Amino acid sequence: MKQISFFLLVFMSWQLQAQGPFTPPYSTDFNSYTTEDEFLADWSYQNNLPTDQAGVWGFDNTAYFGYNSSNCPFYFTASTSGGNDWLFSPGFTLMQGANYSLSFLYAGALDGYTEKMKVYIGNADTSVAMTQMLHDFTDIASADFQMLSVSFTVPANGTYFFGFQALSAAGNFGILIDNFSVDNGTGIYNNQVSENVFYPNPCIGILHVSADEPQDISIFSTDGKVVFQTTANGSADLTNLPDGPYFMQINNKETQLLIIQKY
Repeated sequence: MKQISFFLLVFMSWQLQAQGPFTPPYSTDFNSYTTEDEFLADWSYQNNLPTDQAGVWGFDNTAYFGYNSSNCPFYFTASTSGGNDWLFSPGFTLMQGANYSLSFLYAGALDGYTEKMKVYIGNADTSVAMTQMLHDFTDIASADFQMLSVSFTVPANGTYFFGFQALSAAGNFGILIDNFSVDNGTGIYNNQVSENVFYPNPCIGILHVSADEPQDISIFSTDGKVVFQTTANGSADLTNLPDGPYFMQINNKETQLLIIQKY
C-alpha cells in the first residue's frame, strides 16, 4: 500500500511540473487550469508586500473574474501600500532577429479605480531579470476587457519570460489578465495598424467597414487558422463566430486585433 501511495505521489508531482519552455505560437484562455496549483506549475508570483497588506497576485478558478466568465489571473490592490508585485509567465524559446508579438486582454477589477501595471520580458522569472519593458499601463480605469498587442525582438537566443508588475497606488481595487498569447511576428501578425476604419471593437457580431471601396477581410483564430473570409462593402456579419479575440487581416496585408463579444 505504501509503495502504491508513493508512486501515486510521484505521478501527481510529475503532472504539476511546468511544461515549458514553449515555442510560439502559444495561447491560453486559462480554462485548462482547474486549480491554482496547476496554474503555478507554469506561471509564478513574486508578491513583495506582507501578506497582511492584501496586495497579491492570485488565480481565479471559479470563472468569476475572467473574460466571458472564465478563469484568469488577478491582482488585488493593497489598501494601505502601493503595489510592487509580479506575475511571471511560463518560459518561451525565442530567437535573436525574429519578430514576435505578445497579446492579452486586461481590465480593472471594478470601474472607477485607476490601476497601474508595467509589462516586461526577461531571461528568468524574477523581477531583477525583467530588463526590457514592453508596455506601461498608467491608467487602467475600466472593468471592460481590452486587448493589448505589442511587437518585440530579443537580443539573443534563449528562454524568455514575461513579467506583469502591478504598481497600483494604495486604495485601488485590482487588475485582471486573460487570453494570453505569444505569436511569431511573421505572416498575419506583422502589421498592427490599419488605414481603414472598422467598428465597433469589441464587436457584437456585425462589423462595420468605413472605406471607399470593398475590402477583402480574413479573420484568424489566435492559433493562426482562418475562420472567416469575405469581401465587405459596408459591413461583415460575424455572428456565427464564438466570442473571443481574433486577428483580422485586410486585403492580405494589414492586420489588427478584433474582439467579438456578443451580449
